[in-house]
Amino acid sequence: MTKSKKITLIAVIAAALVLTGVMILLLVLPKEGDADSNETAPSEAAQLTESTDENGVHQAVVGRTADGKIENGYGKLIEYVPSKIKEIHIENENGTLDVTCETPEGEATKYTLVGYEDYELQSGVPDAIANAAALIEFSSIAGEDNGGSEFGFEKPRSVVTVSYTDDTKSVITVGAEAPMAKGTYIKYGSGSEIYVAQTGIVSPFLYGVNDLISLVINKAAEDTESSLVQKIDMTVDGSDLTLERYKGDKFSSAYYMSNPETRFASEKESSKIEGGIRGLYAEKVFLVNPSEAQLADAGLSNPYATLRASYSDGTVKLAASKPDGEGKVHLMAGDKNIVYTISAEKVPWVDTSFNMLVGEYVLYPKMTALTGFEVNGTAFKLHTRESHTTDDSGNENTSYITTVFLGENEIQIEDFSGFCSDVGMIALADAEKGSAGGSATLTVKYTYEDGDSDEVAFYPDTDTLYTAVVNGKVMGHARTSDITRTLDDLKAFQ
Repeated sequence: MTKSKKITLIAVIAAALVLTGVMILLLVLPKEGDADSNETAPSEAAQLTESTDENGVHQAVVGRTADGKIENGYGKLIEYVPSKIKEIHIENENGTLDVTCETPEGEATKYTLVGYEDYELQSGVPDAIANAAALIEFSSIAGEDNGGSEFGFEKPRSVVTVSYTDDTKSVITVGAEAPMAKGTYIKYGSGSEIYVAQTGIVSPFLYGVNDLISLVINKAAEDTESSLVQKIDMTVDGSDLTLERYKGDKFSSAYYMSNPETRFASEKESSKIEGGIRGLYAEKVFLVNPSEAQLADAGLSNPYATLRASYSDGTVKLAASKPDGEGKVHLMAGDKNIVYTISAEKVPWVDTSFNMLVGEYVLYPKMTALTGFEVNGTAFKLHTRESHTTDDSGNENTSYITTVFLGENEIQIEDFSGFCSDVGMIALADAEKGSAGGSATLTVKYTYEDGDSDEVAFYPDTDTLYTAVVNGKVMGHARTSDITRTLDDLKAFQ
């Protein structure tokens, strides 16, 4: 390449760099009259002249230079305390709401959502709106509303009218958020000046009715006795299921199923369900006073799951939609005409099933409830008595002492208790209806203090499963390994 060509190429590159720099500068520098024409926040307070018009509406006139330009600055548009507010009227993208405020002398302010007087309000939300309406500050003045769209006032996000106890009012109009998270544009009164307020201060003006309604779906029980559910009727995806509290003393189970069939329930699953009935708290209020069409859209005109739980202090009714792809459900409680959104994990009864509710074991009685325990013809006799002792503090303690006999010989309880528990803890692998033909490989008979008895039998079905039968009723399958282990352990007593 010749020297002249090199010089020409360098000149072209230099020109391109200069042009690029100019373009970047034009993009970065704010336009005249732009909302962000001030590179730094003003260091001095704005010159404001405050007044109220013939309608009692607060107004503010901003100081200007000799040539009519707004003198930028920071300041307060109005300063009250929440107790001096009578009513707040909000019109925004979420609809219209009115909040009345009453502050009895020496007491906290009481808020009422007009038209929703019977609904409990969410703690802190009315206070946030009132605090925003009482003190309106700005960090800078962005310019004037000239009818353009850059400030968001051609379609305001919210228009708020605040009525005070001195019979004056404030009108705040909320526009768009300013770039670079500098705040939110607002207008005040009937003025055209545009102020920049902190977004967190004016964000309560964007709340709708749903944001004010309490997220408490129902209350927790007041005491231990009323917290114990007695019966739970559920319908899940068209299947009816019923759990009832077990009140006997032969088994440690807390619940049993009475529908679609009678059997002990899974301790884990029933406990989860019990924990998802009372004391529920929603993620948000989805609908208030929904129409039939809205209920249908929410999946609640024909709920995917319903629950009715009976307690000593009343009944809890719940209905839920099918969990969505994010694991959320819409939920209604009792006669409350509110649709909530809640995580399906908080209401596990929404996606439970018969198979999930089936008990963990084929049949597991308490050893202390037995007088007889017979395995494949080897019969043990048991006797349990209470033992009462008093400790050094005078507290009486009750324990149980069990003696076991095999024929005429007493068996050490340490040798027997593990075997008895292992037999009772033969797990259900599934609740499928297996084959119970032929001869049982393992039979167990439990006899109780009241003279009743239960008989359990295990029949070969597949290479890995045995069919478990209790009192002639097929309960499902047990694993071959559990049956083999029990037969091996039995040999120690034969």
